[in-house]
Order: sequence, then C-alpha cells, then structure tokens
Amino acid sequence: MLRAMWSRTEPPPASAEAHGGGEHPEGAPYSRAASKGESLPQGTAVRLSKLGRRLTRAVREELHVPVQENLIRIVSRGLPQFAFNRLRTAALRAAGLRIGSRSMVMGPIDVTGPGGVQLLSIGEHSYITGPLHVDAGAQVRVGNRVHFGHDVLLLTMNHEIGPSEERCGALTAAPISVGDGAWLGSRVTILPGVSLGRGAVVAAGAVVTRDVAADTMVAGVPAVVVRHLDPGPRTRERSTPPPRPSEGD
Repeated sequence: MLRAMWSRTEPPPASAEAHGGGEHPEGAPYSRAASKGESLPQGTAVRLSKLGRRLTRAVREELHVPVQENLIRIVSRGLPQFAFNRLRTAALRAAGLRIGSRSMVMGPIDVTGPGGVQLLSIGEHSYITGPLHVDAGAQVRVGNRVHFGHDVLLLTMNHEIGPSEERCGALTAAPISVGDGAWLGSRVTILPGVSLGRGAVVAAGAVVTRDVAADTMVAGVPAVVVRHLDPGPRTRERSTPPPRPSEGD
C-alpha cells in the first residue's frame, strides 16, 4: 500500500539523455555539447575571431602616435613667433629635423604623412617664417638661401579621381624640390611632383601645379608665369618688408 502511494507521488527522475539537456546532479545546468566537451559552433568561432582581429587593429591604430612629428610640432609652437629663433632651430635639429647651418625657423612647423620627418631637409642660410605645413609622403628638399613666407604648404600627397560612388580615389605621392635661392610668398601651396628652379619666385597666395623654371616669377591659381627675372647678381628682391621710417624722417 505504502509502496503504491509512493510510486504515485514521486515519479522517477527523467534522464538527461531522454530530454537532451537538464541539470547536473548538483543542480548546475548543462548541455549535451558541454557534457561531451565539444567546442563552439564553427560560425560563432569565426565571428569571434573576426571581432578579435578588428579590436586589435583598432587599438593599434589608436595607439599609433608619431612621436618625432609631435615633438617637432610641440617644440616649434612652444616659443613665440619671431622670438627665440636660434633656440627653436637648435631644438628642431635635436628633435631630428635636418636643417643646414645658419638657417632659421621663426615659427611653427607641422610635418604629417607616412614618410615623416626623415623625408624633409632644409639647406643652409634658409629662412622659414612659419607656420609651415609639410605633408611628407615623398621626399621634400628645400635648398640653400630659400625664403618662406607665412602659411606655406608643401603637399606631396594627392588622390586619384575615382568613380562617382567615391571620387576620392587611390592615394598617390610625388616629391617636391625647392631650388637654391627661391622665394615663396605667404600662403603659397606647392602640389605633388613640383620642382621650383634656382632663383624662382612664387607670389603670395599662388597654387603651383607644375614645375617652375629657374629665375621665373609665377602667380595666381593655378600659378602662371608673370615675369622672367635677371639671373645676374644685381637682381635682388626684398623677402621682408622695408623698415619703417623713424619719427624724424
């Protein structure tokens, strides 16, 4: 009698094999795959692997800091414009920027691009007013006795024109060369692949898209030849404003 009542009120526990899941004897949930030590499904493993690679790449990109270029930016901007020029120039040399003897940097310099500071060189007896921005994806050579005005841009990188879905196409780079004795006015932009000849003059605000011959003055957007200069030693153009007259004049 008692045995029959017990069998009615307490049915035997169903096995985990019959239901495909359930609980461990201790009460912890489990699955058939876990009980057999099986790995995650293949699709889940692939998605987790891709996610891990993306996170790793994102962290590397965020932590990639161009130390030398940032050091040059900090050093050149840390001193007032036209003040402590010798100190600024010496500090930039110490930071790795190649500057010839008796050259002077009188304002900020920003160097960007994948090539970095190693692709930029400035010759002897040259004067950089600043700010100067160099996008160094290819070699940038500034010769001797070169004068730069304010806000000069030397851009070695460009993009090809792509299809209508995305007009900014593949990235390209070409070197820039500024010949000895050249003079670039304020807000001049030099585009990739341009070579300025010895003694060339670029008027303020010009955008130079092609090579400029020696002893030639160009102006405009895009820059065109406006004057041929005498190559003789008597040809002298002022690169700085004339001094102000004194009160007694």
